Amino acid sequence: FVSPSGRYWAEISDTIISGTFRQWKEGSTKSETYYPGDTIVHAVGEATSVQWSAGTWMVEYGRGFIPSTLGFALADTVFSTQDFLTLFYTVRVYVKGMILEASTFLTDTGVL
Repeated sequence: FVSPSGRYWAEISDTIISGTFRQWKEGSTKSETYYPGDTIVHAVGEATSVQWSAGTWMVEYGRGFIPSTLGFALADTVFSTQDFLTLFYTVRVYVKGMILEASTFLTDTGVL
């Protein structure tokens, strides 16, 4: 199964722990394969197609406007996996994180 990766307003990096990660850059029919220890950087606004082998584990790190990544992730949860419990947990954790971030910002700037 090959999946598209989104065109986000955030830079995303994936570090492979086990398995393999195959990527096709936009406009190319040639793929690159990455192995454990490799880090793949997806620049802001970049779109690719990706494929993981069975048993692939990786750590993903995002920097930038993270809410721009939620549309794709939540659409996949709703329409592909239909895992509504995970959708609930994801939204709950995200809202808690946004509240924590907002309260930290407001108290550090002296607004509260």
